[in-house]
Amino acid sequence: MATSQGLPAPRLVIDLGKLRHNAGVITGWCRKAGIEVLAVTKGVRGDPRVARAVLAGGAAGLAESRLPNLRGLQDLRTARGHAGRRPRFLLLRAPSPAQASEAVSLSDGVLCASAGTAESLAQAAASVRPGRPYHVFVTVDLGDLREGVLPEELTGTAVAMDQRMAAASGEPDPARRAHVAGLATNLACLCGLIPTRAHLAELVTLARAAGEALDRRLSVSGGNTAVLPLLLRGEVPPGIDDLRVGEGILLGRESLYREALPGCHVDAFTFWAAVIEVGRKPTFPAGECAQDAFGHQPVFVDRGRRRRALVAAGRQDIVPEGLAPLEPGIEIVAGTSDHLVLDVEDYSGRLEVGSEIGFAVAYPSLLQAVTSPDVTRVYVGEA
Repeated sequence: MATSQGLPAPRLVIDLGKLRHNAGVITGWCRKAGIEVLAVTKGVRGDPRVARAVLAGGAAGLAESRLPNLRGLQDLRTARGHAGRRPRFLLLRAPSPAQASEAVSLSDGVLCASAGTAESLAQAAASVRPGRPYHVFVTVDLGDLREGVLPEELTGTAVAMDQRMAAASGEPDPARRAHVAGLATNLACLCGLIPTRAHLAELVTLARAAGEALDRRLSVSGGNTAVLPLLLRGEVPPGIDDLRVGEGILLGRESLYREALPGCHVDAFTFWAAVIEVGRKPTFPAGECAQDAFGHQPVFVDRGRRRRALVAAGRQDIVPEGLAPLEPGIEIVAGTSDHLVLDVEDYSGRLEVGSEIGFAVAYPSLLQAVTSPDVTRVYVGEA
């Protein structure tokens, strides 16, 4: 618990030094395996200060899912990352055909599974960046069931996409146009599918086969933070060129079971909100209950009268289920649009109106906090 000392609340405190450290630890592991890291900054909506910190920590580039986020990162194109190289910018979510020109102007490559979208990108690239390559990474669905081409269709699809891009650009040389540059996969995001050595070995094999058909080597983007436990066990097969790491760098945790990654900070982000009411109240409603404001049927346990605190932050600012109070004796009971209700009966410190309570954040809470216009970001530490 703390007092505000003039700082705004609710606020998200971001430790740039810890983020740089996490990036350094993770890129160090990957570099030993011959793998580059693209830091995924969509979890902070492309925050430029966070992006600069993770590039300083050794990331080879930045990966984003939304064009407005990429737009806000363009000043970092001249930044120097690992080994003094300029960072790569990768678009993670395929754009609509209407967004093709903006996509090729803001990024160096994109994950894509649609031949029609690839054709639109090639047309746009011929106009926006004539004579320069634009890299299309064909996404492969290895079982997580979100996006991508099925493995048995991959080679034919990759060849067809590249042919359509060549025709759309009027340029046969892949080095001077948009072209199929590699394969990518995404695991664990939709179904929670655990990446295995077999998954990644299949991706490498598919890249080799498609590359032979296209008469060029295809690079392999092997996945996200969920692959890091596999890497630490030495089970990532040869042939993986890069990983796209977001949660591992931002929160210092792997994304399968949310265990802390060795040597990483798990507290680079903390959320703070002000107490606006404290008092002893019943813990069981005074009548029959229907759905709450969010369509849920709440369940209550009668614990008698207990001391409770009302905090000036709610679901519009944060996801309560992804918060953990920083001090013992504080329990989150529920959250509405604008309030968090806390049980503070067992809290041993002093708590009054105007006090502030701090929370560790999980990924959903971080995402909501940076999306809310009412949550102020406060930066500490050296990037």
